[in-house]
Amino acid sequence: SSGINAEYGGGLSSPQKEEKKPAKITELKANPQAKVDGLKLKEVQNKMDEANKFLSDNSNEWLSDDLLRGITSNDKINSKLNNPQFMAAFAEFQSNPEQAARKYGDNSEMKEFIQEFSGLMGSHFTQLADKQAANK
Repeated sequence: SSGINAEYGGGLSSPQKEEKKPAKITELKANPQAKVDGLKLKEVQNKMDEANKFLSDNSNEWLSDDLLRGITSNDKINSKLNNPQFMAAFAEFQSNPEQAARKYGDNSEMKEFIQEFSGLMGSHFTQLADKQAANK
């Protein structure tokens, strides 16, 4: 052998092997709270806070005997309001609605209660608005 390495272009020595550097890998982690926060609109949250304050400050105007009769005469609502475990779950919806929705979203009893309760409250506030409009 003449010492010439024809395989590598005729040079006298073997080619230098390039050192491979380990690839830099960036790890990405999901942030579930970011997804929830991304769905919140500041303006809407502010209006909801204002509405809650208004309802709280003016409960003597909307928390009427008619509403209480509607609640007590509706077995689907009244039976749940007298159940401590159910009321604890309902309180979760008030304090952390997103978490409660994930936790109880598949609970058919909770769904039925929320639909029934929301319907009752919607009808009640519609009747109050109609009375208020008639008095103007």
